[in-house]
Amino acid sequence: MKSLKAVGLLTGALAASLVAAGAARAERLKYGDYMPQGANEYSRTAEWMGNEINKRAAGKHSVTMLFGGTVVKVGEVPTAVENKVVDMGPLVTPYFPDQFPINNAIPFFWPQPKSQAQLGRLMLKWHAEHKEFGEELAKYKLKLVSVRPLPSYGIICTKPVRKLEDFKGLRIRSYGIALPAMLEAIGAVPVSMADVDGYEALSNGVLDCSPGDPPLTVGWKWSDVAKYYIDVPMGASWGHIMVMNVDRYNSLPPDLKQIIDDMKEDYMNEFLRVYEKSIEDTRAAWKANGKVEVISFPKEEFLKATLENAKVKSVRESWVTRAVKAGMPEAKARLIVKELTE
Repeated sequence: MKSLKAVGLLTGALAASLVAAGAARAERLKYGDYMPQGANEYSRTAEWMGNEINKRAAGKHSVTMLFGGTVVKVGEVPTAVENKVVDMGPLVTPYFPDQFPINNAIPFFWPQPKSQAQLGRLMLKWHAEHKEFGEELAKYKLKLVSVRPLPSYGIICTKPVRKLEDFKGLRIRSYGIALPAMLEAIGAVPVSMADVDGYEALSNGVLDCSPGDPPLTVGWKWSDVAKYYIDVPMGASWGHIMVMNVDRYNSLPPDLKQIIDDMKEDYMNEFLRVYEKSIEDTRAAWKANGKVEVISFPKEEFLKATLENAKVKSVRESWVTRAVKAGMPEAKARLIVKELTE
């Protein structure tokens, strides 16, 4: 009887330990975002991703979404994810050209002939085929979850701009390296500033204009104070890499890893779908209510002024130098440029 009792106790203890082990595998992830909840396509699709992970995890694992800069500001995301203040967040790569030179390939090539969707697929392709992209993120304990390519940008202004001369002296919000060079090429004065500060700057006259796509100008309320959207052929460019702490990812159980891995394509496709509809809706609303005048800018005039500019050409070539210095073979860097520009 004692033996049977001992076996029963052991069996019960083993079962309890297995239950506890199973319970310990339930993960609670934190996603930090500097954007307000529901403010624009970025935050709405981020919320979709969080909800989708929760849905696919069927209650076993969950993601808590922390919006509005309550935990991280835009310039703090990579450090916050690296140090596990949050597990995931949006890395705005053009804001960190020196820290992430390889992953900033696309922002060095503005104006850009590729579409938003093409740029997104290129970035995923490069991460799959060229280890240098992932290794650069891993230096800061980051791992790519998915991507947010920018749609074609225009420039929203507080005054009409109908010809190249009208840009002369205008103070335009800028960031990174390629955008300031492009703005200088058209005679404007680039002012380094994050998008979150654009509304106040446009309101009080610190800025005359800001680059952005139609939904972005509405999301940040720039179109409330700037009434002229200049349809210049800047083309699409790069926005964000959704990143996760690589150690945190490696510690996840296989089922949650698979859910995260599936977001690479699934999130990007949702982001592209939402953005395409929002652009159509925004342009239709502007046309119907007359709130913003869309000015079609002479395409060839803009492209000639920018693509033939010596500084713009120098910035484009400088990415190869930066990539090589960061550890990428020159032949591979030039292949990236070829895929990006042809």
